[in-house]
Amino acid sequence: MRRLLRRTARSTGRAGANKAALVLWAASAICSALLAVLLASRSSFYLQQPASSPYTSPGAEAEEGRHHHRRRACDDQARWVAKMASLHNATLVLTVDRKGCANFTSLQKAVDAVSDYAAARTLIAVDAGVYAEKVVVWSNKTGVTLQGRGNLNTTVVWNDTANSSGGTFSSATVAVLAANFVAYNVSVQNTAAPADPGGAGGQAVALRVAGDQAAFYWCGFYSSQDTLLDEQGRHLFRGCYVEGSIDFIFGNARSLYLGCTISSVANAAADGTVTGSVTAHGRASPAERTGFAFVGCTVVGTGQVWLGRAWGPYATVVFARTYLSAVVAPGGWNDWNDPARQQSVFFGEYDCTGPGASGGTAQRAAYARQLDQRQAAPFMDVSYIDGNQWAVPPLLPPMQMQGAAGEDIIISAEFSHGQAGSM
Repeated sequence: MRRLLRRTARSTGRAGANKAALVLWAASAICSALLAVLLASRSSFYLQQPASSPYTSPGAEAEEGRHHHRRRACDDQARWVAKMASLHNATLVLTVDRKGCANFTSLQKAVDAVSDYAAARTLIAVDAGVYAEKVVVWSNKTGVTLQGRGNLNTTVVWNDTANSSGGTFSSATVAVLAANFVAYNVSVQNTAAPADPGGAGGQAVALRVAGDQAAFYWCGFYSSQDTLLDEQGRHLFRGCYVEGSIDFIFGNARSLYLGCTISSVANAAADGTVTGSVTAHGRASPAERTGFAFVGCTVVGTGQVWLGRAWGPYATVVFARTYLSAVVAPGGWNDWNDPARQQSVFFGEYDCTGPGASGGTAQRAAYARQLDQRQAAPFMDVSYIDGNQWAVPPLLPPMQMQGAAGEDIIISAEFSHGQAGSM
């Protein structure tokens, strides 16, 4: 009996020990499971945090935003370039921008990449931005079309003067020496300080154009003295904005200005003295077929200016159906202080309006001409520049441009009698 009790007690002890061990094992397993669940939940917390959480690097987030913005900008530019290529029917397209989306960041490098004397036209599409560089379209870079994204958005700037560059002609921010050049919706500025009246070497050209058969549509040209060197060849300016003070459209080209705004920034003298001149034409002999014709334009701005000075003894300038504000001096014209030129110049006006228009020949210089329709007709369409074949119709809608006082001006592709470009 005692042996049986001892055996039972030993069995009961072993069973209790086994039960305690089982309970301990179960508790340990439960703790391990809970710990695993906790760790898993914490891991998922870190893995699933949104990009904006405090656990994400702000620099990485900003970098991703920049990449996204750039991709959108590049996509927008690609769509615009494709549209321009289609409108211009271009097969060879070079692109320029500052964002890294284009072939080039420099306009000059794009021009240099154009094939010499190419049979096909090359489109250079320039995105919005300010391009601080001198640009030369050399004579071997023929058939270039330069397309900007609006003359308030795409601008080429430089600041040379006659003194700094070795001469007036070489001061140009952009020089076009090649034939068959076309530009749309760009601005060219020379940002040199305005020259002092009578000072030497302060001339600062924005655009120099010496290639034949060049056309400019809705472009802007900004400087003070000698803004636009319309040097030689046959040229068309349509819906353009030209700003300057003294002889700011000059040269010896045969050019037609249609629906352009001509804005004087000449200083106003207290006594009303003439302080500027719109044109200075350089025709030197009767054998030359050169002259400037302004049709459906507007002349506005500050100071008192001549419509033209006789830079050449046979200077030829005509203003037809143009709005002339009070900025135009009553005498209208100047003989370059050489009375002999009064016998050979051709300075004419036809059907102009506004407070600066002639109220009769007595108000104008005696050698200026008030033309009738028959006399004015040869100056009033593209046949004046033999442009029926090469001066193609503009392909794009009119663009917004900015006046001398910062006001916005809309210039239409079309013009009506005496109203084109008026504000």
